[in-house]
Amino acid sequence: MRFIRNLLLTIICIAAIGATVIFGYYRFRGNRERELLNEGLALIEQGNYRLAREKFAQAQSYENQITRYLSSDSLEEDLYRYSAICDFRLGDVDAAASIYDRLLRIHPRDASLMESRATCYAAQGQMEEAVELFDTAIAIDKSNYSRIYTAAVTLREYGDDKTGLKYFEELLKNHEADLDDLTKGEALCFLGQYKEAAEILSRVENPEMETVFLLACAREYTGAHEEALDLLKDYTEQITFNPEMLNLKGTALCATGQYKEALTCFEQALPLSQEGTALQRSIMFNRIAAVENLRDFDKAKELAAQYAEKYPKDERMKRENQFLQTR
Repeated sequence: MRFIRNLLLTIICIAAIGATVIFGYYRFRGNRERELLNEGLALIEQGNYRLAREKFAQAQSYENQITRYLSSDSLEEDLYRYSAICDFRLGDVDAAASIYDRLLRIHPRDASLMESRATCYAAQGQMEEAVELFDTAIAIDKSNYSRIYTAAVTLREYGDDKTGLKYFEELLKNHEADLDDLTKGEALCFLGQYKEAAEILSRVENPEMETVFLLACAREYTGAHEEALDLLKDYTEQITFNPEMLNLKGTALCATGQYKEALTCFEQALPLSQEGTALQRSIMFNRIAAVENLRDFDKAKELAAQYAEKYPKDERMKRENQFLQTR
């Protein structure tokens, strides 16, 4: 009996040690998964979406049911959500859309997921689906005006100016008292009310780069080109990697007759812009104007032909092409 009792105690001890080792191993895996997620989030903040995506993929390789149970039920979903953000930013819209579709099957009433999927629809050129899903997300959480703002910016960015402006008008009509000066100023910029936008944005204390950029944009569109350039002069490094700011700077440089410097801005901005967006279209058009003002008409004709092939219904370019044919 003593032998059997000792044997049972030995077996129990071995099992306990084994369970402790296994538990520790999977807890380590779960902790490492969380570390990789945090590393990826830090890289997203830096704008390094490619390396962030790699971190998330590495974290997903740790997936197993025990890790899921020991760490967090939401960790796996977090990895997929942030992976989708990276995919979208890297131009793989279909991959991002596929992830959001999968997550929406699990959480069909998640307004945040709807907003992200609607953005993918817009990027895919499916505007009706985008508007429908944005409206559904907004209806779920009517007090969250940021969803109206996202819908407005997204639709305008991907070419649906009319619906985008409608959302901006709704934002100012129903939520103006709730808006901070930055959001209000941006909405007014998109509505073409640049003078009012400049007044609001100029009263922001200790403005960050986004506010300065919007103020420069408002100044540029009211014809204060030198003021716009002056506002941007302290952000040379940041502008280098921002296609929107490069396009604005180039536009202001063109307006002040600095065509060579403007062309440099447009050529830097174009590869940084997302395919098929209003921003890319603007950069391409402005580049043609800069080349034309440098009197390189052969190059301007070549670029105009490329633009017309990509955007055949653009009436401005039709007129531009007619002008170039006389040169």
